[in-house]
Amino acid sequence: MRLFLPPAATATALLFALHAKLTASFSPSAAAVVASCSPPSATRAGNSAMLSTSEDDDGAAPVSIPSKRSQRKAAQRAKKQQQQQHRTDRNTNSSESNHPEAILKRQQRQQQPNHRRKHNYQERSKYLSSQDEFAIPLDRSHILTNTNFHPHPQPHPLQHSGEVHTLHSSQGVSKLDDKTTAEDVVRAIKRAQNLHDLHDVAEIAHFLLEQVDTSFAYGYRGSLLSRLAVASLHLNNIPIATRCITERRISHRSSMLPLESAAIVRGLTRCHCIQQAWEVLDDELSLPLSGWVHFEHGDKHKDEQHLEEQDTRRRLEIRDRLIHRARGIGSIASRHFYHEEPTAAVQAIEKLKDMGTIVNEAGLAASDLEMPWEKLIRGAALCESRRREGKWTEASQDSGEQPGQWPCNIVYSVLDAMVAFPSDNNDRTFEALCNALVRRTVFVTGAVNMKGCPNADRGEVAFIGRSNVGKSSLVNMLTNRKSLAFTSKTPGKTQQFNFFAVNDKPDLERQIRFGDDVMGSKDRDSFYIVDLPGFGFAKVPQKQRQQWSDFMEEYFSTRETLKVVFHLIDARHGPTDEDTKIMQKVGDILDIKRTRYIVILTKADKNVKGADSEKNPGKVKKSVLEKLIETMKAHRVGNSPIVLTSAQTRLGRDEVWKYLRLAAEV
Repeated sequence: MRLFLPPAATATALLFALHAKLTASFSPSAAAVVASCSPPSATRAGNSAMLSTSEDDDGAAPVSIPSKRSQRKAAQRAKKQQQQQHRTDRNTNSSESNHPEAILKRQQRQQQPNHRRKHNYQERSKYLSSQDEFAIPLDRSHILTNTNFHPHPQPHPLQHSGEVHTLHSSQGVSKLDDKTTAEDVVRAIKRAQNLHDLHDVAEIAHFLLEQVDTSFAYGYRGSLLSRLAVASLHLNNIPIATRCITERRISHRSSMLPLESAAIVRGLTRCHCIQQAWEVLDDELSLPLSGWVHFEHGDKHKDEQHLEEQDTRRRLEIRDRLIHRARGIGSIASRHFYHEEPTAAVQAIEKLKDMGTIVNEAGLAASDLEMPWEKLIRGAALCESRRREGKWTEASQDSGEQPGQWPCNIVYSVLDAMVAFPSDNNDRTFEALCNALVRRTVFVTGAVNMKGCPNADRGEVAFIGRSNVGKSSLVNMLTNRKSLAFTSKTPGKTQQFNFFAVNDKPDLERQIRFGDDVMGSKDRDSFYIVDLPGFGFAKVPQKQRQQWSDFMEEYFSTRETLKVVFHLIDARHGPTDEDTKIMQKVGDILDIKRTRYIVILTKADKNVKGADSEKNPGKVKKSVLEKLIETMKAHRVGNSPIVLTSAQTRLGRDEVWKYLRLAAEV
């Protein structure tokens, strides 16, 4: 007889079968119990619908067989529960976890030392024990208190008096004892410096100076002393800093690093200990001999390989010393400028200028030096403004300043050092320079003959060249103005000798335009910029060209205040016929002893791909340069300087300003 179940019974059977299958993944016996509790009709319906079951002859309840997917899911759930339990145990006792993996890792860390730290100290010990001809042999018998000291220390705790120094720190390094490492001392110094803890600084100083010997931390004691000296200077504790500097110089001279010496110099400067700062500079960051900075390349014998490596290492150390010496002198000069001590600042800048030759021989770039030129310029401009206000005069010597030894503008001393060093052509630096050297500009007059020229009461610089060579653009770039000299794509727009006054008396423009009587006088560094008409293919009559030529000859030969003549030539094409005629007149009528003749190659960026790039260095073709030199020699101006410029990328502006200074100092 066939049995038909109603729909409700069928649904109930399906639910019982599904529950039995899910329960089987946890416990097969539980699935059997569930199956035995279900009605026979539900079991048979579940067997036919979802599960593959079988009944034995005795009529036992069906047993479900879990699938592989159910087993995998069950394993994942069990692992997740185990991980959750592990996290709970770790949060309960974070310091010591009982998890088997955590116990194993702790055992491994206890058995194996810190290879990285050991490696670093061993390398440093090997480096310090190497022979160095720059090291000064000293008798250290009166310094070393540990009789077991030897030049090659082994990685074991050092022995000292055993006295414990208690620090204020409760979470970090709370004491210094025989188990203290170099890292602990560094952490203690940093904390004391950041929190201005004078007590901890004194305890650390006593620990490093009185208890440990020179072999502490595998020769790292010298660096720790330099760190402590900087921290003491930061807290204005001069006695401790002086002791650290002296001990470091006596006991660790062979391991002194230029970076540490430069940090000490900055700290001494901050504490107004200028004399001590110069002593550290001259002793620890002294200038090497010029022969040591040249790098020679070539094949050497295998036996000389070790000597070559030592030689290269010494040269790299010297380069590092030069970098930090320059930065240290810059820090001292900056301090004098901003404390309104121009005489000492100018003397420091002179020493910085003297380094220019050896810095260039070492092949150092502006990116390697990272000199604070902008800061120095602003400091010099501050002193110059106080000078114009009348703070220092030639007659007053009470302040100890010597204005007679200063240039016409104190900023020019910084400019000289900038020119001696590699140039980075930084826009912000040059903007600060222009704002300090060109404070006011005004168009005075346009002359067509000598009668129309202004009074010769200051120095003058003249810009000459063929039409469309870029004279007006160069004048605007040098003065950091956009429309001082009118620029145009049409050749020949400049039709007269245009005179521009730089740093004249205030409100001079109102006097020129309206005839008002303006009080005041020109500044000490005032001069004229003269923009001459362009020769060549300017659309002017031949008669006017001849007038220009005659005027130029008379101006060059009779103008006593003319100090510099800039001859602009296109770097893409070289000297043209008009340029050759100008050189011929300059060689015939210009007094070279009175007036400097400078050749400027303009538009140098056009010879390089990517002319609009800010990093465009600019260049000139070899054939163009050779043709220019031959032409200059043929007209007796072969010894004149050649400057590469670009109004687009601002190339060569600091070099041109070096010659503009000649007109300002009249």
